[in-house]
Amino acid sequence: MRYRAGKTLRLKNTREISRMFHEGLRARDSRLTIIGSVRDGGGELPSRMAAAVSGRHGNAVARNRVKRLCREAFRTSRGNLPVGWDFVMLPRPGVSLTLGGLRSSLTALCVKILAKSERNKETGDDS
Repeated sequence: MRYRAGKTLRLKNTREISRMFHEGLRARDSRLTIIGSVRDGGGELPSRMAAAVSGRHGNAVARNRVKRLCREAFRTSRGNLPVGWDFVMLPRPGVSLTLGGLRSSLTALCVKILAKSERNKETGDDS
């Protein structure tokens, strides 16, 4: 798999990110909260992500470092993630974030979101 991931694999549109916060499925662990939703057009389109980092992570330098770690975790984990989804990563403040920890959390939480999605399909629930 090619691990290149440019800006085309990032959620940048404010409307799309707002939709994720309102309609997306959530899963969390001690490091990370993930919001996931099937991408419009879904199917074989590549998954995209955004990292939302609050001011509680520190100054701009610290926040940008956390965002870079999140993007790198997504880039190197793409082979283990579902295709046709959008994700928003919300790292928890006050937790030591490492690339390996973020990668393992990301893949585990994506599995949880897929399971929630399947349960919602079975029950006919849209939330």
